[in-house]
Amino acid sequence: MTPARLRLWILILGGALVAAIAAFFIYGRWQGRRLGHDLPYGLGSAIKQSTEGFTHSESRGGHTIYTLHASKAVQFKSDGHAELHDVSITLYGTQGAPANRIYGKDFDWDPVHGIARAMGEVQIDFQGAATSGSQAAKNPTDDGENRSTVHVKTSGLVFNKQTGLASTTEKIEFRLAEAAGSATGASFDSQSGVVILTADVAFNSSVNGNPLAVRAHHAQFDRNNRMLFLLRDVADYSDSHSSSDQATVSFRADGSAYRVLAEGHVILTGSDGQQINSRTARIDLGSKSVPEQAVMDGGLLYVANNAARLLHGSASSGTLLFGPQSTVRHAQLRDAVSVVDEEKLPQVNAGKTNAGTINAGKTRQNSQESTTRQMQATQVDIDFKTGPDRSPEAEHIVAAGGARLNVHTIYTKTPPEDTTVTGDQLFATLVNGETLSSLRGTGHTSLVTVNPNGITQSSKGDNLLLTFAPSHPTAKPEEKGSKAKPHASAPQPAAQLQSAVQLGNVTLVQQGAANPGGPTPPVTTATAQRAAYDAATQVVQLSGSPRLQETSGELSANLIEVSRSSGNADATGGVKATYHQTNGQQNMAFTASGPVHVVADHAHLEHATDLTTFYGKAGEPARLWQGSDSVAAPVLELSRPHATLSAHGPAGDAATVNAVFTGSPSPSQATPAANSATNPARANQPPRAPSVVRLQSRTLFYAENDHKAVFAGAVVAQTSSGLLHANFMDVYFAPAAGAQPPGKPPPGSQVSKIVARGAVVLEQPGRKGTGDELTYTSADGKFLLTGTSAAPPRLTDQVRGTVTGNALIFNDRDDSVVVSGGASKVVTQTQVAK
Repeated sequence: MTPARLRLWILILGGALVAAIAAFFIYGRWQGRRLGHDLPYGLGSAIKQSTEGFTHSESRGGHTIYTLHASKAVQFKSDGHAELHDVSITLYGTQGAPANRIYGKDFDWDPVHGIARAMGEVQIDFQGAATSGSQAAKNPTDDGENRSTVHVKTSGLVFNKQTGLASTTEKIEFRLAEAAGSATGASFDSQSGVVILTADVAFNSSVNGNPLAVRAHHAQFDRNNRMLFLLRDVADYSDSHSSSDQATVSFRADGSAYRVLAEGHVILTGSDGQQINSRTARIDLGSKSVPEQAVMDGGLLYVANNAARLLHGSASSGTLLFGPQSTVRHAQLRDAVSVVDEEKLPQVNAGKTNAGTINAGKTRQNSQESTTRQMQATQVDIDFKTGPDRSPEAEHIVAAGGARLNVHTIYTKTPPEDTTVTGDQLFATLVNGETLSSLRGTGHTSLVTVNPNGITQSSKGDNLLLTFAPSHPTAKPEEKGSKAKPHASAPQPAAQLQSAVQLGNVTLVQQGAANPGGPTPPVTTATAQRAAYDAATQVVQLSGSPRLQETSGELSANLIEVSRSSGNADATGGVKATYHQTNGQQNMAFTASGPVHVVADHAHLEHATDLTTFYGKAGEPARLWQGSDSVAAPVLELSRPHATLSAHGPAGDAATVNAVFTGSPSPSQATPAANSATNPARANQPPRAPSVVRLQSRTLFYAENDHKAVFAGAVVAQTSSGLLHANFMDVYFAPAAGAQPPGKPPPGSQVSKIVARGAVVLEQPGRKGTGDELTYTSADGKFLLTGTSAAPPRLTDQVRGTVTGNALIFNDRDDSVVVSGGASKVVTQTQVAK
């Protein structure tokens, strides 16, 4: 039942029905009193006196109060009773105009017991005053009767003059120009002013062409307190229905109702399967009996069920506020509020089976979907506006106190998708009363999505703003020649997320889908002061000290953008990254121990291949270091699955790559004195310092599986003993030697071998070697220089001269040179000292 309909029921029941009851019993009370005073005095014998054509009037203040006319009056001697036949009584108003008329065929008066009894049918025409907001018109109808006149008919009326109680056990009927009603049994207490309709109370009318029916098991009107009580009341208007165990209507002095209180199993049912249940409902009415506020308490349940959706909700209590024309302008639900909106899956047609027709049901079956939304909070406030058909439409919804909105979408080909929004307060703006336009959250907000692939993405922050793209409503097509409006219950498409912005201490977490019996999926965490998502590009933008973290490392920058569709990410400005070696995972770079650090101007993370590319800027290349090893280049590419590192310049750029490797000497190299017994020449040598190798090239590629770094393009390697030039240079590293003792910095990589290829030039103080390939082994400190038959290796020494052969082996530790001729002839141009 809508507020407007409720108001009409209150006015008609409170004005017309109560007026009819009061008119009837005013007559009963008057008749009983007057029968003892107005009959002719002194009739004798069994018939003490008989009078034909009896008429009696009484006036006060110059105005007639009433006139009684009877065709015959008889007073009996034996029992003192008196009879009146064919009685007509006219009651006059304050200005002397006829107001009410009473008709009856036979009446009996018992003066001893003070009881008046109507022996047959009694009719009353009562001129009811038009109450505020009623439908009564001031102009009389064609038959001269005022439209507010109430006609009452009953029988068996009994009035006790001593108690002031008038009653009947018979049926009482009353009607107005546009309404009618009845009851079984009635009474009126003239002392207390209480009117009672004993049972089977019924009232029927028509409002705006729609039928109105009110039923009650029992009705009672307290004239002094101006209150109407109904037991087990039921009201039906048009397509709405209401009922309760008890209803109380309170009236003002002018006859207008100001409050309706329904108690016990209060049920309001409207069109499209709408129903409200509560323990109590109180409706406060304005001066014109217009609803201003309705309060429902003791547990509130709401259900709306139609062909398109099922909406149901619950709360401990609720309040409705009404605006002009009794339209709902605000609703508040309190304590343990839950509202669920379920879209129904459309019925699948079986399709036609005759030849040439495709089974449409099976075709559409795979494209349907439905969405269920649930909102929970301690309190929910809803602001309404008037829709095109003057029905209320929800415009704003505020949920406070642990507010939670869950959206569950079912797909026919994939698993469902779940999205949950929480916050201390959620503020939603709607279009057309049901489609979300925006959703704002404040205080401890979170957004959690589990997509059909099982990937969980969540975010937390102080504030959240979601905006939704406007949907295009669907409507049932009109049939040809039909002027009907589009089908009102057609399901409307769910609003699609357009953007999301989260502010203040934002934390985002992404976890892959778990495989039964498999390892726990990796978790990626991001933090920032601001996170913004754009649905068109599927990009999440993080700003305000953003940082990405996962088990194996973390990355920070001035700005980080992550693609939700691909998982790729871009970091811009002041990029810093740190990678940790986890159990069972290969080193990220070289063989040193400890974390790998990278700084760059910007970076790109490729999710599918787990490849991270770091970029430098002019004059400031990207730089990677691990322990005392480092690599700097315009571009650095790290592949964690393959444990590789690639360094180079932009495409077509000849920019250089710089690398530094610092390795600790072996125990025998670190303490030469320990080997003096086997090699006396080493006894006087000082301990060797850690070796440092600096390399420069155009490109670098390192593979952890091979413990090998390949430098290409104008390669230059610098060590403590000199410079080495080549077109290509392969640097091999010894595996890392166990854990580093606490408190000591992680050591650098141990270079075990260097192989230089193509245009090799070795420059050391006082000597120079050239050849096609050179191999250096750090274990013995020896260089093996080879060439081709056309260009054999050559070593030029300022002191010893020039040496050439098939291979030249020289030791940078003892300064010795060995010339290996093999089958070839050795030519010595300068004597080499032994």
